[in-house]
Amino acid sequence: MSSSTKRSVLDYLLDITEILIIGSTVFLLVYLFVGQLLEVTGESMSPTLMDREQVLAEKLSTRFKPLQRGEIIIFRHPDQHSRLLIKRVIGLPKENFKLSQGQIFINGALLTEYYLLANTQTTGSKMIIEDQEYSLSNTSYILLGDNREKSSDSRSFGPIREELIVGRAVLVYFPFNHIRLIEH
Repeated sequence: MSSSTKRSVLDYLLDITEILIIGSTVFLLVYLFVGQLLEVTGESMSPTLMDREQVLAEKLSTRFKPLQRGEIIIFRHPDQHSRLLIKRVIGLPKENFKLSQGQIFINGALLTEYYLLANTQTTGSKMIIEDQEYSLSNTSYILLGDNREKSSDSRSFGPIREELIVGRAVLVYFPFNHIRLIEH
């Protein structure tokens, strides 16, 4: 092998190594600061999100733009911080929240939830019980699954503190025949 051939092979290997290092660094930075991948497990968000769908959440906007009612977000379980959950924002900071006769009331007004299946009832559980009004703090949210009968959510573990929120769900990317933007 000639000297110039050895040099071109070495240059080629160095170029590939550089591309791999740069690509890995970009991926790591995006994963840590911009996006979060999550697989939906279970039926708690159906019919909006189905079991085993893969979701991309973006992390940046939650630092600059307040969450809005109806958005679907990723957050850390309040008792098991390594466990990520996906639910819909229902109650916002400083609001009064109440469940009564299968309905949700925010600041005394009935909440209309267009994304739920017809005749869905929202009943209380151990942390949020029926016919009791709750006042949310300046940094807490009520997060509920769309399939209320099969969802472990704020009714079970209480309001979620802002610091547990990871990001907004923006895209279903797998399976490929289910690719779509997640709208609220």
